[in-house]
Amino acid sequence: MKKLFSNGTEKALEVANQVIYSFKVLMIGLFIPFVFIFGISYNRHTATEESEINMSKQNVATNNNRVAFVKVLPDQNA
Repeated sequence: MKKLFSNGTEKALEVANQVIYSFKVLMIGLFIPFVFIFGISYNRHTATEESEINMSKQNVATNNNRVAFVKVLPDQNA
């Protein structure tokens, strides 16, 4: 839809409003991906700290204890 302007100041204001609107749309279009990438990479430093943790294997003495199920479950034929 075209507008008719009676003088040059109205035309300048309309062009300025269009430029400002386009700038707002551009900023929103750049802000959303920036926030997405910032959110993904924000906690990345904790992942590198976790990879620096060293764990060593320890030998644990285990007894080969066995459970006598006859004593634990006396009513197995019930």
